[in-house]
Amino acid sequence: MQLKRNKEMEFETLKKSHKKQIIIGALAICVIGGTLTFNLTRAKYKVTESIDLAKGTINYKPYDFKIMAMYKSEDGSNYTEINKIPDSNYEINEEKTYCTTDNKTQVKGKIKTENGKHYIVNIAKNDKCYLYFNKSKYISLNSLVDSIAKNANTKIPNYGSEATTDEGVYAISDGMYGGTSYYWRGAATTNYLKFAGFCWRIIRINGDNTIRLIYDGNTCHANGTRTTESIAVSKQQYNISSDNSSYVGWTYTLNSQRPAPSVSGTDSNIKIQTENWYNENIGNNSSYANNVAEGKYCNDRSVGKKSGGEQSVWSATGSYFTYAGYYRIYGDILPTLSCDSNDIYVLKSGAITADELVFAGWRFTNQSNYLYNGQTYWTMTPREWGSKAYVYATSIVGLCWPSASGHNDIRPVINLKSDIKIERSGNGTLDNPYIVEQ
Repeated sequence: MQLKRNKEMEFETLKKSHKKQIIIGALAICVIGGTLTFNLTRAKYKVTESIDLAKGTINYKPYDFKIMAMYKSEDGSNYTEINKIPDSNYEINEEKTYCTTDNKTQVKGKIKTENGKHYIVNIAKNDKCYLYFNKSKYISLNSLVDSIAKNANTKIPNYGSEATTDEGVYAISDGMYGGTSYYWRGAATTNYLKFAGFCWRIIRINGDNTIRLIYDGNTCHANGTRTTESIAVSKQQYNISSDNSSYVGWTYTLNSQRPAPSVSGTDSNIKIQTENWYNENIGNNSSYANNVAEGKYCNDRSVGKKSGGEQSVWSATGSYFTYAGYYRIYGDILPTLSCDSNDIYVLKSGAITADELVFAGWRFTNQSNYLYNGQTYWTMTPREWGSKAYVYATSIVGLCWPSASGHNDIRPVINLKSDIKIERSGNGTLDNPYIVEQ
């Protein structure tokens, strides 16, 4: 039931629980199943409304609940009086905040901040409350995305040219997630992040505001650093063999272009090794794993054009052909975040795509790019079939295409959920990375 707005006051009844709970957010308080939702000022409203509850009806007088004073602190020590409830950048100090009925006895109501909303629970008639707010130690990922989006470049860069300087953040339509994705390009200096005891580099913000990371080691490394420490699993085959084009699959069915559906089939070696590392280092720790989203990963097995522009035809072991990623990257030079639905995997961990490398400014001997580590590590983008199945990988001379049975390193990619919080003090630099709340 939605009742009439009076001054700055709004009532809403949702019959979902019997608990009285008041939520304050931008001066908003809400009632669920007998919980009142309204905007507060220090004035006493003289309005009485009858509100249906789960059991019966009561007359509730909103002016019976009084905020006597509110205080705000930037450092957690010094407080100044305020007349407006602060936004989600502040949290209620539960130790200092209290409510009383007789100015002597503190009532048992619970007052707290969760997910940027301020809650007052089980406050009774005639209670008087004194609220203390501290500057939050953390900001939401959504707040970070908003600040990134304001400065993102919406122009299309020259993907055929190496990005050797810090070109900042670019915005692009996200074909897999929908919405807009924001990706770092060149010798990026503001995409360092600490999570689960490791350092990561942010590849991009996905269209659903989850954040995509690639492993960078136990410590963070400057751009251009040649190190094996940023490798999670060394010298692994992409797959057990390369004598069939099916072996380019993250999962595969022998003699088939792709399993049907794509999530079925036999796991490739790189999938097994990547997921083993993830489970051992992140998945088995619930405080870490709860922050990891099931991300979308593209293992593009669509058939594309050959170097001359003629269309390829797929075969398991027959004539030479190229996958769509070949001409897209070396012909048109137009990377994409779109993917055939049959080639999208929903995973907790995967690998970077060749397209994401090109977005980042990777090309040939680009040793200043933030994704360079002086090692050869796998992508999950197939390139071609020509007596062997070939998959893109990085090397010190740019993108290469070793056979699926070749041995290269693994840098896991994960996605963090959009509701994570990040320490306010971090700015994403090498010396002051973003740090995820655990």
